[in-house]
Amino acid sequence: MPDTLIVRQSGSEQVVRAICRMCHGGCGTLVTIKDGVVTDVAGDPDNPVNRGKLCSKAGAPSVEQLYHEARIDRPLMRVGERGAGEWKAVSWPEAVSFIARKMLEIKAEDGAEAVAFARGVSMNNNQIVTRLANLFGTPNIASINYYCYGPRTAACTLMATGRFAARGWDVVAIPDFFNHPKCIVEWGAQKRIANDHGLIGHTPVTDAFRGKPVSIIVDPRRPTACGPGHIWLPLRPGTDGAMALGWANVIIAENLYDKDFVENWCHGFEAYREMVAAYTPEVVAGITGCDAEEIRKAARLYATTKPANMVWGTGADHIGRNAVQSNRAILALIGITGNLDAPGGNCFWPSPKLGDTERYDALPPGQAEKRIGADRFKCLTLRPTVYAHPPSLFDAILTEKPYKVRGLLVVGNNPAVCYPNTAAVTAALRKLDLLVVSEIFMTPTAALADIVLPAASNLERTEPRLYMHIKGPGGTLMDTSTRAAVQIAERRSDWDFFADLAVALGLGEQYGTTESIAEEALAPFGMSWDELRERDYVTVPIAYRKYEQEGFGTPTGKFELWSTQLEQWGYPPLPVYEEPAESPVSTPALHQLYPLILNTGVRTPTYWNSNGHPLSTLRRLNPEPLLEIHPDTAQARGLEDRAMAWVVTRHGRMRLRVRFSRRTRPDTVSVPHGWWLPDAEGPDFGIFQTCSNILLGNDPDDCDQILGSSPLKAVLCDVVAEPLPGE
Repeated sequence: MPDTLIVRQSGSEQVVRAICRMCHGGCGTLVTIKDGVVTDVAGDPDNPVNRGKLCSKAGAPSVEQLYHEARIDRPLMRVGERGAGEWKAVSWPEAVSFIARKMLEIKAEDGAEAVAFARGVSMNNNQIVTRLANLFGTPNIASINYYCYGPRTAACTLMATGRFAARGWDVVAIPDFFNHPKCIVEWGAQKRIANDHGLIGHTPVTDAFRGKPVSIIVDPRRPTACGPGHIWLPLRPGTDGAMALGWANVIIAENLYDKDFVENWCHGFEAYREMVAAYTPEVVAGITGCDAEEIRKAARLYATTKPANMVWGTGADHIGRNAVQSNRAILALIGITGNLDAPGGNCFWPSPKLGDTERYDALPPGQAEKRIGADRFKCLTLRPTVYAHPPSLFDAILTEKPYKVRGLLVVGNNPAVCYPNTAAVTAALRKLDLLVVSEIFMTPTAALADIVLPAASNLERTEPRLYMHIKGPGGTLMDTSTRAAVQIAERRSDWDFFADLAVALGLGEQYGTTESIAEEALAPFGMSWDELRERDYVTVPIAYRKYEQEGFGTPTGKFELWSTQLEQWGYPPLPVYEEPAESPVSTPALHQLYPLILNTGVRTPTYWNSNGHPLSTLRRLNPEPLLEIHPDTAQARGLEDRAMAWVVTRHGRMRLRVRFSRRTRPDTVSVPHGWWLPDAEGPDFGIFQTCSNILLGNDPDDCDQILGSSPLKAVLCDVVAEPLPGE
């Protein structure tokens, strides 16, 4: 730890500054170390974003995670049947040599594309995964980005950021809570408990609400973490696109749009105006189930109360077929009202001008065309993030079509818990010839592996943060991803593992080391890795309305309501509305059997996706997954509050404890995601009892037509005391 980051020292005890990584928010913390042992993690009051405040996942849970008795401390090699839990400890060199040998064997027999990689949220490993995959020669990287943040990334890249994305401009238009917004719209988002990439929600959002802005909530639920909700539009799940087009109808018909921005900076406005003319508030009320006058009122308030920001989240990312277009429709509202890249609106925070480290140039000719799913879901090839379609990848493992996929390297991800159709995903994992998992605990995915590697967690690694920088007052804060306060057992950073694996694959000179990659990335910024490590953070000042000097990063240089790229690919160029794959409208016969609508992915302040479940400090706060249901709906089915009930879909069934809530639509029920039971018997660890993905299918036909985002919400279901035989 550099001396500059030591806050105070007394004898064998020191307090140092570090970055929390219990989620991808990146709050500033003060870590107390005594005799080489971390004893406390507290919020750093001098950090300009969180100002000493931490969420429930930080503090004591991060200390518990560091010293938890169930941590994986040394490399493990499978010696019994897959999933039998029989392991032998091996050295790091043995493990890396085994992995490299198997990867090269598969490559020689079936091509590099037969080896895939899987990563989770962008916990600072996306560059190294992409770098090694490209150097090895495989285009197949599975990422949950395809259904989480990816639809917003695609919408913003297509319509605005384009060639500037992650190259001067941050990719997505993030709400600016630091410039006193007068109107805050929370659209399928709960930013006080669920952060965006680089956005720390709890402190800035709370501060913004202290200014008493107009608060509008667009969500089938009205979570307690949201604002006061002067207007609540409880839309039918999956109808976000129609709602956004309805707002546009009002804003344009009543001449409430920003005429200067539209006339000078919008491409395709007249065609967009013509399309939204059909989406009157009355028509949209019929689609969404919301009151037409409330729709008018919300649209008027958003358009006329300046500055206004749109707090958009995974609500529209998870709806399947219409995910990208719905996000485009929401982004269009931000643009035509003049709230785009404006103080207090939605801004493209500055992205530090770092060097490209992914090595796309190294992918051999013809390999990119083999990326599974990209021929159908063309936005999967849209930079800055490029990946395969996960449901199609797992199907390829099972069917060997379009070709064999025999190996999978997993870092920062738990596919058995995080992807839809749990049975199909786990069957695919079992079929692999090589499954490697770098993990901190023995998860349902790690339990099926051939090699499990002991990953260094928060406070055990030092890496450059090359992506997802923190949005703060006055600019972007560039810091290190984490700073190692202690070193325990044989736990290692994924960065160090990949560097060693590259050497074993014969790619060491091309790949480099953690230090050389950091230097390569920081060179255009004019800073060395050692210099960055000496700093708590570096502020990159924000500039607003950058398009006035630079234009937009699109082919036309304008904000593209009519997307020229989508038109070229053969998709509808305007942000059209389409019903979910399952709905009362698109599948009325199925709706007769399953009369309710299921939303999975309910956010909680305790767990971050599938992380945190082994920690007693968090399990005490949230010991079991709960089924949220309106009391009238439950009582009509003879269900009592806190009783057990079954959620049944055409894909699967799951038994949960009922929790009554009047803050939800009566026809909508919600369940949390990411659940597994570390104390249950492996290798499944309770996922077939607690993981919401057993209720979901993985048919590509039901996915977003542009990016492939899976429908994790807006799925038809019923809730019963006992399921029917065979269901």
